[in-house]
Amino acid sequence: MNITIKPSSLQGSVAIIASKSLSHRYFIAASLSEETSTISHAMKSVDLEATIKALKSLGATIEGNTVKGGFPHLMEPVINASASGTTLRLLIPIAMLQEKPVVFEGKDRLPLRSLDVYEALFKAQGLLYERLSLDHLPVRVAGPLKPGTFRLRGNISSQFISGLLFALPLLEADSEIIVEEPFESRAYVALTLAVLNQFGIEILTENHRYIVPGKQHYKAYNTSVEGDYSQAAFFIVAGLINRFPLTLHNLRKDTLQGDAKLLDIVKAMKGNVRFTNDQLIVTPSQTQATTIDLANIPDLGPILMILAALSEGTTRFTNIQRLRYKESDRIYAMTEVLTRFGVEHTVIGNTMEVTGQKTLRGKQVFDSFNDHRIIMAIAVASIRADQPITILHVEHISKSYPEFFTEFTRLGGEVTIIKEAHHE
Repeated sequence: MNITIKPSSLQGSVAIIASKSLSHRYFIAASLSEETSTISHAMKSVDLEATIKALKSLGATIEGNTVKGGFPHLMEPVINASASGTTLRLLIPIAMLQEKPVVFEGKDRLPLRSLDVYEALFKAQGLLYERLSLDHLPVRVAGPLKPGTFRLRGNISSQFISGLLFALPLLEADSEIIVEEPFESRAYVALTLAVLNQFGIEILTENHRYIVPGKQHYKAYNTSVEGDYSQAAFFIVAGLINRFPLTLHNLRKDTLQGDAKLLDIVKAMKGNVRFTNDQLIVTPSQTQATTIDLANIPDLGPILMILAALSEGTTRFTNIQRLRYKESDRIYAMTEVLTRFGVEHTVIGNTMEVTGQKTLRGKQVFDSFNDHRIIMAIAVASIRADQPITILHVEHISKSYPEFFTEFTRLGGEVTIIKEAHHE
């Protein structure tokens, strides 16, 4: 599906979709309990559907927001993670708790995203880990996973650490995970640990070392999923570059989500954001350039680059390398986007600089790069374009925020579906 967006300001309030990271983690933890849990207000997306389907293949019973599981009992020999890296990396160690072979497959760029960490760890234990093509997927794996010491680099995806943290407590003996510095995306591991604790799992933390007692059992836990800061980022930036304030609901001020760092960044850029009575009020602001380290917040990269494009001065982004290995190469995608908008920018090594301006060049056709965060970033940028813009293949928004354009238009965005469009 292709759309055209006419530049217009947004106005009103929006209930932010439930946290993607927490929704996955709650359903996984609940599926490892032999008791029944209720997970309310979880996000609805293609990615979470992939996780739920995979958990059912591992023996969990999931009906709506009710979840009951236990030690994995393989029901299906093939698990399709779709395009969800979270599904794939969190569930491989869980599938390897049992001894039957499981084939994991996926689509889009997922087969190209590295699984070398698991391949090395599991082959070192003498377990089956067999690539079925030249890519990382499909892959055939089999357990049973053994207790032990697992050493991981800290500059790889935290999802490998979280996947092990879910699985290791169910083994017969103690294990430990040692993370080598630099430890990036530590906040996502903290989120996993908080969820595990809620489900009765104890992990001992010593700086970059996690001691995992064995023979543990997941307990039932009932919860409601809080709003997602990585998705709220798009409406926060919309409010800052807008003519009217926006009010955001469902965000917790005391959240453990690492992407809540966005609020500190916005304030450093002189943006006006404040909590009032559990609502986040975002007021239009002339933001100023700053330096932004993306090592621990790679998902915020695209929308912060749009904010930088409309801020005074030149914003410097450091540690951008992990953006290249997402649903798209987001550095390449954003250089294309910024170029079409007429924004001056440079990329040298792992650093990107973006020089701000007052408006963005419209009458442009943008590729979506099959990437939900690129689509939303372009849509928000349209607020300050001087003419309408077109985005191709926006159906990929369903990966994380299917209702994004419904909310965008409800707030005043003018979106028209078109039958076909061509690059200029």
